[in-house]
Amino acid sequence: MIERLGRMAGGVVVEAPPPLDPVPDWLANRLIHTVGVAPEKVAALGLEQAVDLWTAFISGPGN
Repeated sequence: MIERLGRMAGGVVVEAPPPLDPVPDWLANRLIHTVGVAPEKVAALGLEQAVDLWTAFISGPGN
């Protein structure tokens, strides 16, 4: 729809964000059940963001 309106508005181009790499199920489960991240937040993460959260958790104090 935005692209169509952009064409009508004189060629405004809307770049789509690059697709996020999916988070593997095992990592999503660890983030939800071990780290305590809300499932909605995990679903919105890209792979790199998920790995960063997991790395921060396992590298944190007491781990």
